[in-house]
Amino acid sequence: MDAGLIFLVLMAFSWWQNRGTLAADNQPAPDFKLQSLDGATYQLSDYKGKEVLVYFFAPWCSICRLSADNLNDLRADRAEDELLILMMALSYEGRKEVEEFVSDLELTVPVLLGSEQQMADYQITGFPTYYVINETGKLASRSMGYSTELGMRVRTW
Repeated sequence: MDAGLIFLVLMAFSWWQNRGTLAADNQPAPDFKLQSLDGATYQLSDYKGKEVLVYFFAPWCSICRLSADNLNDLRADRAEDELLILMMALSYEGRKEVEEFVSDLELTVPVLLGSEQQMADYQITGFPTYYVINETGKLASRSMGYSTELGMRVRTW
């Protein structure tokens, strides 16, 4: 009984927290073409046929700082040919701010420099927010706030 009540409270909190964001209801993911910090260009539509996790963050966000390292762990356990992990910086003042965030955490996944367009397209209302995009290019899952490596793993299997 107690476990059921805890589960319901967590589900209600998750629903409340994710309200207003783009629904992960199997609709097509908004496409983007962005440069990463290392100069590579990533266009989401180029990755159809592969599952993609896009992690939206702000370099000033303390929760982002706590949970971003979980992406390194997930990357270490999942081959890139089965799961592409992209981080997208939003709400930053300059490239240097993003570079410092990435350097401090020793991130091993590509970090894209996003814009207001992606923030609007994905209806980002808080950080961190991440979406899982399935092999057909549709939004399969979403979450906002801190997520453990296990939480990310569950959403990407």
